[in-house]
Amino acid sequence: MEARFLLQCILWISLLVACNKTIEQKDGLPQIELEKIKEISTPYSIETITPLETDTANLIGDHLTVKFSENSFFIYDESARDAVHQFDLDGKYLGKFVEIGEGPGMLRGINDFIPTPEGMDILSVKGDQAEIIRLDKEGQQLETISIDYMGTSFAPLPGDQYVASGSYNLPFVKNRLAVINEKGETINEWLPNTHEILPFGEKNFYTLGEHVFFHEIYNPNTYMVQADSLLPRYQFDFGKYSIPERFFEMDWMAGFEMLNQQGFATISQYWENEDKAFFEVAVQVNGELNKHQVILEKASGEVSKRIISATELTAFYSPVGLMDDLLVFIAQTPDYLILETDQLPENSPKIQEGDNPVLLFVEF
Repeated sequence: MEARFLLQCILWISLLVACNKTIEQKDGLPQIELEKIKEISTPYSIETITPLETDTANLIGDHLTVKFSENSFFIYDESARDAVHQFDLDGKYLGKFVEIGEGPGMLRGINDFIPTPEGMDILSVKGDQAEIIRLDKEGQQLETISIDYMGTSFAPLPGDQYVASGSYNLPFVKNRLAVINEKGETINEWLPNTHEILPFGEKNFYTLGEHVFFHEIYNPNTYMVQADSLLPRYQFDFGKYSIPERFFEMDWMAGFEMLNQQGFATISQYWENEDKAFFEVAVQVNGELNKHQVILEKASGEVSKRIISATELTAFYSPVGLMDDLLVFIAQTPDYLILETDQLPENSPKIQEGDNPVLLFVEF
């Protein structure tokens, strides 16, 4: 399967270069020019809607990490930082899968988490200690692995290994990407940190079967990660929104002031399946943030985008992943309630002000 997948990649990359003016070849890698991508003005087509059950114990905010398993949605409120909430696929609340605190069975902190067939793996970093905690399906701790890399985001690799990102967090991590074996030892590292920059606790990974895809802030390239190699996939040309090299040499406050005045773009989301790739590019100018949601059709090489802002198409402001070949958004109740009737499928659920967000599953 690995060889077939890579062969497919080579074939459609060749097709992309031949088919579409927004994709060219640079240094052997497909390059997407953000400002030349065709913009689509129509909203996404919503296939299904899953409201997340609301009760007094599970009210969640608007800064959320959402992950899926075969049977559940898991949601971590990055503002409250108190628990991973579990919902079934119909949105019924199943309780707090694991909590943060000092009590029995609680964790000291959660930086990232991965639903697994056995239960869940947690990445926890506190002070100078980093560990991976493996939980069973009841949220009980099975094993704790101390690791020697201060990662803030991680993903599973074949062979009971992990890949972790420590972002631009120099001097705590010398390289921004590391492979960790089953003993917690770092066995491979890439993307050296050369300058101290304000770090970001971003979620960098997406997995499709055994394939792990990676992106990071400040970097216009995306990658596929394997245990022994880091394979570039795409590169973006952000044009006038590209981050200049001098930014990395500047004091970070002065650097961000410069970026905000000129405008800058970063890749904030990146997912792939066999047919399509989805990229979200955050473009910020003078404090105003627009999200360019780019969709690449691998077979045809067609590239298109929608531009989402805090005032336009707001129900689609927060994409959270791919599930069953559909793109998934988590929409806050006020944004859901302003959708037009013709944008909603038949028999859409009734939602009230103050309810938890809903999950929107859309064609893309």
